[in-house]
Amino acid sequence: MKRPWMSAGRVVGAVLLTLTLSACAGSPALYQQAYSVVPVAAYATPTSRPETQVLPVLQVAEVEAPAWLDSSHYLYRLDYRDPEALRYYGDARWAAAPAQMLRAAAVTSLEQSGDWQAVLTRGEAKKRFRLELRLQNFMLNFSGPDSGQAELAYTATLVDTQSFSVVAQREFLQRVPLRQIGPQGGAAAMAEATAASMAQLRSWAAAAARQSLAQVR
Repeated sequence: MKRPWMSAGRVVGAVLLTLTLSACAGSPALYQQAYSVVPVAAYATPTSRPETQVLPVLQVAEVEAPAWLDSSHYLYRLDYRDPEALRYYGDARWAAAPAQMLRAAAVTSLEQSGDWQAVLTRGEAKKRFRLELRLQNFMLNFSGPDSGQAELAYTATLVDTQSFSVVAQREFLQRVPLRQIGPQGGAAAMAEATAASMAQLRSWAAAAARQSLAQVR
């Protein structure tokens, strides 16, 4: 039996459903405000492009992440006091693990670009390219009691699924200063960093795919 592929809307919905189910599972001892970097108002009509400019189907693989990022803990580091220690807010958390949010944000951005025939996350649909992301950093770094920045870092690899070869690979790093200290300000900065990075990612992926196809012809 074929398994249905998952669109950007379903991925975003899955992240939001995780938050809802967590809230319904029981009342924690300490209330935790959940924050997300996935754009919720991202259902605008995709950019319209001539058919000759539309790229083949792209699959976005599950995002790999180190063990210390494999939870919804809202992590931060006090660089000015103890830069080696990881801390997390007791009254705040992410709506999902950072890897899940990054994947949802990437799928949404790529789908809305209009560059691809379709952007899939799973299923048996025929795809020409696969995008693999490896998350390296997703946290707040404080340089002082009243100053800090949100940092997002990951490696992107675009793979040709026909030749099983790497088309292109690039490291992405985005830092955004905190305008407000605390979980809310940190989430706003991280969302800004994510949005800026997704704009770079979609342009890079499309350019790399077009260059690869041009070399084949």
